[in-house]
Amino acid sequence: MAVQRTVTMHGIPVRANRTRNAGLRTRNRQHQELVLASELQTQMLPSCHPPEALVDLGARCVPARLLGGDFYDFFRYEGKAISAEAIGDVSGKGASAAIYASLVTGILRSLAPLELGPAEMLETLNQALLRRPVPGRFVSLIYATWDERQRLFRIANAGLPHPFCVRNGETFSLQVEGMPLGLFEEAKYEEQVLECGAGDLVVFYTDGVTDAIDDRNEDFGPERLQGVVRAHAGESAEGVVSGIFVAVAAHTGSMEAFDDQTVAAVRT
Repeated sequence: MAVQRTVTMHGIPVRANRTRNAGLRTRNRQHQELVLASELQTQMLPSCHPPEALVDLGARCVPARLLGGDFYDFFRYEGKAISAEAIGDVSGKGASAAIYASLVTGILRSLAPLELGPAEMLETLNQALLRRPVPGRFVSLIYATWDERQRLFRIANAGLPHPFCVRNGETFSLQVEGMPLGLFEEAKYEEQVLECGAGDLVVFYTDGVTDAIDDRNEDFGPERLQGVVRAHAGESAEGVVSGIFVAVAAHTGSMEAFDDQTVAAVRT
């Protein structure tokens, strides 16, 4: 009778050792691919607002994982003194949310040359997403246009938290809302018009900011967010955004983020 021998190395069967090493190499390769994808996703975000807009703008997007479903984008309506801002939050997290976010931003950029108003843009984007349905996926999004000549913000909201304005040290929410995109064919959207004076600050954000919790399970909340913005209101828009993320990090401490966080601040 033949005797089957098992070759070992440091007490571990060679075959098992090879299998383990192959698994480690695969996981390392997958992690490196995610790191590269994360870097690409960050690079695809606009680094600055169109300079013609004549506003001070700061924006930052921090995913909860290497890849995330939050995004922002800026557009310029050629031949008009109008610029546009979009901030979005795709359902879910991680790589799948990032892929759907790429679909949304791709469609959004293809629609931007049409120079639509905010409500019409959301309705058109909603119909486009419904023609490419992905089960279980939708996106919450704010689209806003800034008219430099009239000094007017026009804002439409599809499911994100209410943006707010800081004016002369006072804060007020902009009560504009609507259903997320990609869910209901009959969805309609309203616009809110905000006349801005010099130095007014308008802040848009995703719910990952206000829902961030500390070790006592207490969320950061909209009141705390508005207080932080008032405290930094004298700084640049980028300084305001930085102040928000510093405050959120101080609040959460060692708690791991469970949702992507995005903020855009515009000083008119």
